[in-house]
Amino acid sequence: MARVFVAMSGGVDSSVAAALLLQQGHDVTGVTMRLLATEDDTGSCCSIDGVRAAKRVCDTLGVPHYTLEFSAEFEREVIERYCDEYAAGRTPNPCIVCNDRIKFSELMRRVALQGADYLATGHYARILEGEDGARHLARGVDAAKDQSYFLYRMTPAQLDRTLFPLGDLTKPEVRELARSFALPTAERPESQETCFVPGDDVRAFVRERRPEAFAPGDIRDSSGTVVGTHDGAPGYTIGQRRGLGLPGPGRSFVTGVDVGSATVTVGAKGASAAHVLVASDPVWSGAAEQRVTARTRYRGSEQPATASFDGERLVVRFDDEVDAPAPGQAVVCWDGDIVLGGGVIEEAS
Repeated sequence: MARVFVAMSGGVDSSVAAALLLQQGHDVTGVTMRLLATEDDTGSCCSIDGVRAAKRVCDTLGVPHYTLEFSAEFEREVIERYCDEYAAGRTPNPCIVCNDRIKFSELMRRVALQGADYLATGHYARILEGEDGARHLARGVDAAKDQSYFLYRMTPAQLDRTLFPLGDLTKPEVRELARSFALPTAERPESQETCFVPGDDVRAFVRERRPEAFAPGDIRDSSGTVVGTHDGAPGYTIGQRRGLGLPGPGRSFVTGVDVGSATVTVGAKGASAAHVLVASDPVWSGAAEQRVTARTRYRGSEQPATASFDGERLVVRFDDEVDAPAPGQAVVCWDGDIVLGGGVIEEAS
């Protein structure tokens, strides 16, 4: 029996993770991170409502529950970085940053101080032991819910102290387990939005915090012809089609964002496709050059490629073009089910 602290957001996944670990005989404690300083009631994983839901689950299970204050760290490491990235014309992924800099770093450190053997979460991912005895991050068995993309930065030391109880389950199975455990979150809906952005209005959120970056400018086509205007380039992302407000029957997609010149460039679908990506700040456990499958966004298609790592940067050469890779997003690589690593997209060609 191990002493396990379960990171609980108030959603059905982390609730079932706690229930399963308790059923297996572990000493379980629920812990919820209070990430936002505002007293919102949005129902997201960052909300006060989420804290209350997590406590109700722990009361149902008869296990302790604690709420830890993380709003200052979340503001500094996640929200401020998110705004800086968008203000620079890039497209960040805050969930990856939160996992890397908050959940599996600071939260893991704090629960270790309380005597925890493991930190468990409700992620759909697995930790598999290799022939060398080392633990490796792997995709969850539910391909539709697999979240290993968001976890690619986890270190071997973090994996040694982490449990993913849902890794071998599908979402319908988790829902059914929640009902069988009579958990109050069994029917709680999932949030598909960025948890700290009200109404998922990215441009309004960033504009409020970085107004100086929102200079009006032109929307131009690939020939340089002005086809429209905008009220600020931040928040547009490579591959975006909706919300451009352009006249005419043709479909246009964002192919470039230049905050410095306040220019958004658009083109036909496929105009921003690329074969080769260069990624910075890489995490890598594979060979210096290795065949992989790779993905450039969470819901993007996974495609065969060759990854090359020189200790400072990761270069991923896809067999076929990938559509609209966006600077600031992550490219993540797998060898079968095993996550080899990834990095932040800087260049695409």
